[in-house]
Amino acid sequence: MAEVRVRGVYGTPWSKLAENLTIDRKTLQKLGACLVKVIAEEAKKDFAKRGWSGKAPHARNDPSPDGPGTDGGPDIWDSFSYQIRGKSTVEILSTWWGLEGITKSGGVESRRMEWLTQEAKKNQPNKYRMTSREQRKGRRYPLIVPVKTSAGTVVFRTAPLKTADAWIHPGIARFTFIERAARKGRQMCADIIAETILEQLGEGDPTR
Repeated sequence: MAEVRVRGVYGTPWSKLAENLTIDRKTLQKLGACLVKVIAEEAKKDFAKRGWSGKAPHARNDPSPDGPGTDGGPDIWDSFSYQIRGKSTVEILSTWWGLEGITKSGGVESRRMEWLTQEAKKNQPNKYRMTSREQRKGRRYPLIVPVKTSAGTVVFRTAPLKTADAWIHPGIARFTFIERAARKGRQMCADIIAETILEQLGEGDPTR
């Protein structure tokens, strides 16, 4: 699965906090693990508020996890990781497809869901996974889409026949958990740097 860069954290500016402070690889690893943890926590909060499951979108042109199935990737809060680039940069990454869409300025605009039509499935059947019934019968059937109602129940609807009659997606308001995590992460990173300073001055607990 492809990874997208979520945020970069640079160790070099922290070294100015104290003379001769060295931001070593161990400290960068602590910063990375800390930021991954706080982003995952904030993502869970946002998804819970909207009633989303956190599962990855099914189709590359459908950024809503409430679409027909998932692509098999991890839940968004399990999709984050970090890598150390060069000597002083920590990059936060995610494999969750559609992350850029739901976190960009303006969110996801409303649009016609042409891929959720019988015409689209007929023209490109290889893009639609076979259901268990289709596998048993050895043939394709009309596209059935699970739709969550305002009451929280799920109903199954037959997709429109033509792309011209496709349902309109209402759009998705922008998620802000990355910005919140960045603000919280700055303070947490400062605490980690403070521990590093104490350790290098011989006043901290080297086993922590």
